[in-house]
Amino acid sequence: MRRNGRRPAPAVWAAVKAIWKSRPAQIVASLLLAGILLALFLRQVRFREIADAVASVSIGWLAVATGIALASFAIRALRWTWLLSPVARVPWLPAFAATAVGFAANNLPGKVGEVLRPAFLARTRRLPFSPLLASIVLERVLDGVAVVIFFAFAMAAGLPRAGGLGPLGLPALFMLVVCGAVAFAVFQRARTEAFLDLFWRRLPERFQPRVRSFAGSFIDGFGPLRRPRLFALASAGSLGMWFVINVQLWALFRAFHVPVPFSAAYVVTAFAVLGLMVPTPGGLGSYHVAVQFALAYFYGVSFATASAVALLAHAISFGPITVIGLGFLLAAPARASEPPPNP
Repeated sequence: MRRNGRRPAPAVWAAVKAIWKSRPAQIVASLLLAGILLALFLRQVRFREIADAVASVSIGWLAVATGIALASFAIRALRWTWLLSPVARVPWLPAFAATAVGFAANNLPGKVGEVLRPAFLARTRRLPFSPLLASIVLERVLDGVAVVIFFAFAMAAGLPRAGGLGPLGLPALFMLVVCGAVAFAVFQRARTEAFLDLFWRRLPERFQPRVRSFAGSFIDGFGPLRRPRLFALASAGSLGMWFVINVQLWALFRAFHVPVPFSAAYVVTAFAVLGLMVPTPGGLGSYHVAVQFALAYFYGVSFATASAVALLAHAISFGPITVIGLGFLLAAPARASEPPPNP
């Protein structure tokens, strides 16, 4: 790519950027990354060993874990209705349907479900899209805080092996930055809009009013932060939901007869969330490597059992909700009224 020590021409860089930004390239990159991570996941264990570990699972505990996994999505939808209350009163069932559709779409490359979820609800309930999208950002902030709190509980209880926590540092820092940005946007709205206006002025004049309206409506989606009782309720709901998710994982440990403390679920969940941040379809590969590493490294679980736990944890966490989401998507009207313009 270099000639006589010089960098490639700008046209070359422009072509590379165009290829990288293209959807097909993103899909290929996501699939390749998933393949590499799956190979890493399987490199230290034989298929027969995983099959033997799966064959020893308790069906009763596996059923309990699956039921709890579905319950966590029901709680997630309920929390979402609370977060949306400053925008509109949304019944639980439409929120659950949109949640299921979003998580089903997350099996596609690019995490498209994070956008499809509010888009589906906006379309079916005739709501403005931008505050719904902001509510997803607020959800992720609450999720990150809850996961960190439970992980802190595990740290306080003591880890058999305390090293290897470096990978959690950067996501935790990112979460703190997002928290600060969201809080600033809500409580310093005028300054935020003035700052954003520096960017909007660079757009063609005909687009500026719509972009400003979208940005203002997006900030409206953080409305629960201005209502202490509502914010406390949503925060409590987040802690409750993630506790249920941890119970689900602990039930799966019991299904595999893994002798680890309950606090191990906090650690494995934190690493699983870290794995899901990697842009692979449905967390394929990244989720499995994260769960396998957490169990084997911190608690000395054999690679065969840790791998089997990772496979079934992913299957019961995202398999049933994907089927439900596809059902809601197919049952949705072919055409729906357009949502009203953003306020």
